[in-house]
Amino acid sequence: MNLGRCEHIPSTSLVAVQTRPLRARYEKKFNRRAAYRYVRHAKPDQDGVTRWKCPFCAGLLRSRQLPATMRNSRTAPLVELPEWVTECCRGILSAPPAELPLTQKIPYGTTAWRISMYRRQAVESVNAALQGNFANIARGFVRVFGVVKITMLVGFTIAAFNVDRVRSFRAKLAELAARPKTRAKRRQGTFADCMPEELDDVADRTEGPPG
Repeated sequence: MNLGRCEHIPSTSLVAVQTRPLRARYEKKFNRRAAYRYVRHAKPDQDGVTRWKCPFCAGLLRSRQLPATMRNSRTAPLVELPEWVTECCRGILSAPPAELPLTQKIPYGTTAWRISMYRRQAVESVNAALQGNFANIARGFVRVFGVVKITMLVGFTIAAFNVDRVRSFRAKLAELAARPKTRAKRRQGTFADCMPEELDDVADRTEGPPG
């Protein structure tokens, strides 16, 4: 299957981008590329074989050369295919079980992927706090036996940590409210203001995001 020309697709080597505008710019390109992915048609069978359908059949893309795909959502990207293309695919594709670990539910580098990964950062912060910063839940932390007793004591510890986080959040809000309001000074004549188009062209020509 030939999807035609798909320009401005970044490399998969996404690393930490320092500034929010650059990160949003690269996420936009990854979100655009996510529409070209294959979608699972059915769950694995008894042998572990999965079936997949192309992005046109899945409703992720549209093309005027394929009239049936124009019924898809208007938010789907409109792709221009070569004149000799008359069909998007030849049916459902089957993938062996060996390729199943290479797939993931959320496409890498997209906004949904970043939001999902940020949840892991919150969990890791809690684990770090319960292993040294707030308390050290390790061997010997509780001096009782039995799963029920240990679970009760650890539950009280986690509840105390939640109360500490709520107090810290309220104290931060009170500190911000007590600060005098000052008008932010806007710097004019910076490099980004003088050459915005040149910066966009440089960012588009890079293979991977800076970081």
